[in-house]
Amino acid sequence: MDQSGVARSASELQQVLEDCRQGFEVRQVPASEADQWSVIDGALQHTSRGFFSVNGVSSNGESRLLLYQPQAALTGLISTRVDGERWFLLQGRAEPGCLGGAQFGPTVQSTPANFMRLHGGAPTPYVDAFIALDPNASVIDDTTQLDLGERYLFKSKRSILVETKSPTPPHRAFVWATSQAIYEAVQRSAFLNIDLRSILSIARWSSRDAAGELAPRSDAVRRSLGAPIRPDVLGQLMSHLHREERPGLSFVPLDQLANWNQTEMGWAEREPEQGFSVEFFDVKVAYREVLRWAQPLVNSSSEGLVVLACQEQEGILEFYIRPVTELGLATTAALAPSFVRYPGRTGEPPGWLAEPNARVWSETTESDEGGRFYRDASLYRLVRVNVRPGRSQETGFWLRLSELKMLLRTSNVCTIQLRGVISQLLSVV
Repeated sequence: MDQSGVARSASELQQVLEDCRQGFEVRQVPASEADQWSVIDGALQHTSRGFFSVNGVSSNGESRLLLYQPQAALTGLISTRVDGERWFLLQGRAEPGCLGGAQFGPTVQSTPANFMRLHGGAPTPYVDAFIALDPNASVIDDTTQLDLGERYLFKSKRSILVETKSPTPPHRAFVWATSQAIYEAVQRSAFLNIDLRSILSIARWSSRDAAGELAPRSDAVRRSLGAPIRPDVLGQLMSHLHREERPGLSFVPLDQLANWNQTEMGWAEREPEQGFSVEFFDVKVAYREVLRWAQPLVNSSSEGLVVLACQEQEGILEFYIRPVTELGLATTAALAPSFVRYPGRTGEPPGWLAEPNARVWSETTESDEGGRFYRDASLYRLVRVNVRPGRSQETGFWLRLSELKMLLRTSNVCTIQLRGVISQLLSVV
């Protein structure tokens, strides 16, 4: 990496992560050592009443444990163009739940509680580019996106892409990544966090290298990206997506959750249903707004699986997308990949998605959000299939990438798993 703070390959990006890991420590502690967290009004909350809370939720006679964060988080990515190439300003983030301890995130990844400094820490670098007037920057995209509907209740993220006129030397733990570095990085597991992958999927892509935007490497992906959009297919999809009505729900005090028990270390299930526990961890880090804290994290019992199937039809690559309903989704229903199994849950993909009917085209292992989940991970996989689901199984839609990109850039339509796996399409060949 040169002295201006620009990384032109994934190997040069790796140097920044090594620096971010310096001084990083995380250890599990008893709940009694997290003195800023306690049960208030039946929910586990921070004393500031900010950040997030751990809540019991009841719907249709079923009680579950979900994280609640009514404030929309901010994920903001600054970009610029240099000699016709798109660069992105990435942040190396050491977080307690990350696989490997540190991964790259967007320029800003913060809740209002963080950038309003309820924790009493230092200001969030670059946040003014997204929440205040900056005459040197212009907004490229601004959408609201859904988060994990089986882990959060109604959580959303405001995803903003900003273009600045010229790159400036980055702060420590930040780096400018060229498009070539991004193409290499999306092939690596646990390297770009799921929020960064999500916002890269929303960003503008081009089927031409000279357009100054991210351009997929595969000719098949480029043809699908440039294919005509079919209004009838999207009309059927959106009609199906909005059929679902939200079930009634209410908060339940944690001590009244039938399947959950408070322990010395946090909360645990009596019988494995949701597949995770909530435990406390003490964290020390060198390059964040706060240098030491203790917090609860979701800790799942096994790895998850995300599969997106694709197949060429009349020379155009199409992707199998399913409308799903999840209790915590702000919209009740959303578009998901072909198959999703959350960490801690059981179940295998249907036979038409499994060998010998499917060929793995690309795969990486990714963490759920490192600030809320303790090394929870899923295998994200793109597969090429030679069969399609039978009519009795047909609950989804085959979409071209041009159609998917339009939906990705629409607020509150696609799940975070779909946004995450789509990022791999930048580098497949």
